[in-house]
Amino acid sequence: MSHELLSLRQVREEDRWVLWGWRNSERIRRVSTNDADIPRASHDAWFSRQFPTMHDRTIIVQWKGEPVGWYQIEKWDAASRSGEWGIALGEPNVAIGLGGMLPILALSHAFERIDAQKMTGRVLEINTNVLSIMRRLKIPNLGLDEVVALREDGSCARSHIFEAEQAQWNEILEAGRALVPSTLRESIDHVRASEIPQ
Repeated sequence: MSHELLSLRQVREEDRWVLWGWRNSERIRRVSTNDADIPRASHDAWFSRQFPTMHDRTIIVQWKGEPVGWYQIEKWDAASRSGEWGIALGEPNVAIGLGGMLPILALSHAFERIDAQKMTGRVLEINTNVLSIMRRLKIPNLGLDEVVALREDGSCARSHIFEAEQAQWNEILEAGRALVPSTLRESIDHVRASEIPQ
């Protein structure tokens, strides 16, 4: 069935080096705030520190049973029920529209699973692909971040700040569902309604 093509699971120990490889790919580094190559030892130490607490906040996205990307909920504040989301498509050759659905999967997790009230996302101004997706999802753009990211080549880049609130979620979701083929829409609805296994 088409809905079985897409699945989610919690991050596992076996993902340590998959995440490192994705993060260091030129395609992802180019649109990351820190575009420097991450040394193996640094990633290893970071993963070991973070892994005990990242199970329900870092989610691996799978296509046909294979890991293809991830989303994460960061800087979560339980008192205000707010945080930030981050996404990345690790494997480029997947179903058309899947990369564009990563924000929907991340926000679905935030608003439907952990009862977030407000979520913030940052997209570098050079990441025209994701900026276009955010516009089409109708996620409000608060403008450019005042913080400037220094790039490895000495240039600077700023991020657009996007903010979604619980009250806007249904409208964002419907805009996202309208952007993709019906088979992918069915898959997204299925994973939103399913438990996320370890």
